[in-house]
This record gives sequence, structure tokens and C-alpha cells, in this order.
Amino acid sequence: MEINALPKYDMSDNPTSCCPRFHPEGWDNQALHFKDKLFVRATTNSLFHMPIIMSPVFTKTLGAIKKADATSDTDFSVLSHDPAA
Repeated sequence: MEINALPKYDMSDNPTSCCPRFHPEGWDNQALHFKDKLFVRATTNSLFHMPIIMSPVFTKTLGAIKKADATSDTDFSVLSHDPAA
């Protein structure tokens, strides 16, 4: 995969009105390579491995992304890590 590229996703396949449905086929056997890619870190609380009160977290995170001028018109990815899992 090219540097800073992400597999494409279909924004119209959005049953929750929040995020597009994840289709792992585009991600299988891919090596992602990032160079000079800006990352923003945020934390949230979870209950039974499900994030809670996400709205303020995303509002704060999107604000930090805009402040860092790290927005992209072509791709966007949110990575998550649950240390309790």
C-alpha cells in the first residue's frame, strides 16, 4: 500500500448514521506505511469494553485535529485500544 494511504470505505453504507460499516476485506494482508502523518491522541472511558460518552470525546478530538491542521478530505481513521481486553 502506498505511503499514507488507507483502504477505501463506503460512506453510504452507514446504518448507524455515525460511521461507515467496517468491511475487513480491504484491510486484510495490508501493511500500512505512514510518513509525516499527523496523529491526535484522545482517551475515553468504557464499560464492558464499550466506549461511553463518546460525543464529547469526538468533539474534543475533532477540535484537536482541526487545531493541528491534520484534517483530510480523502481519508480518516480512528484507531482504538482497550488495555483491559
